Amino acid sequence: MNDLIHAVAAFLLPPTGAFPLLLLGWWLRHRRRWLSGALFATGLVAVWIGSTELGALWLQDRLLGRQQAVEVERLKEVPPAQSIIVVLGGGARKLMPEYGNSQLKVISVERLRYGIWLSRQTGLPLMFTGGKPKDAPDSHMTEAALAERTAAQEFGFALAAKEDRATDTRENARFTAELLRDRPVRRVVLVTHDVHMRRALRAFREALPPEVEVVPAPLGLTVPGFEWRDLLPSQEGTARARYLGYEWLGYLAGH
Repeated sequence: MNDLIHAVAAFLLPPTGAFPLLLLGWWLRHRRRWLSGALFATGLVAVWIGSTELGALWLQDRLLGRQQAVEVERLKEVPPAQSIIVVLGGGARKLMPEYGNSQLKVISVERLRYGIWLSRQTGLPLMFTGGKPKDAPDSHMTEAALAERTAAQEFGFALAAKEDRATDTRENARFTAELLRDRPVRRVVLVTHDVHMRRALRAFREALPPEVEVVPAPLGLTVPGFEWRDLLPSQEGTARARYLGYEWLGYLAGH
């Protein structure tokens, strides 16, 4: 049943989510011409929104809102012993043939890299949270273990801690809160992509004690303004639109 739900949800995400409107418009073309035309026009606009960078950003503004870059100097206000950077895993692959072993997915590597950069800029310890990928539950490597290996081998960096049980954002927050319970932490700097940040912030603020401040440190931010190319369908636009559609549905569902 879960696979069926995920399949239906995937179909409803941009840009394929507009297909039902187009099909309904085609079916009504001989019965209700004006309604058919309206549905076709709406469907075409929806396809454009779901496949262009400008359309995706317009949709993001209305569904999730934009995130701002964290002020690095502000992170130094709390002593390192009372503050920690927490990087949320974004998935891993059980096998990447070119490497011959398990590897983090691209978005996980991006988050890890930014977290390491922030740690080096501020002197704050870094923690990574992520368990066994849902699509590879029999894997012997967790996301956190892969992150620890990647940080050491590719960045010459040692994680201060890792959480290796979580399989979703709610569990990221809950298990991280458990690990930090006996530490004098006053501030958690949360690292994830901008589109995922709203849902992640809610989960961590609910899981952590009210006296612990959660500071968003998003990545994947867009530069103000746009070029004419942003009006054209692109892989980046489609990917952003689908990602924010997934996050919006997850936020509404309370995940």
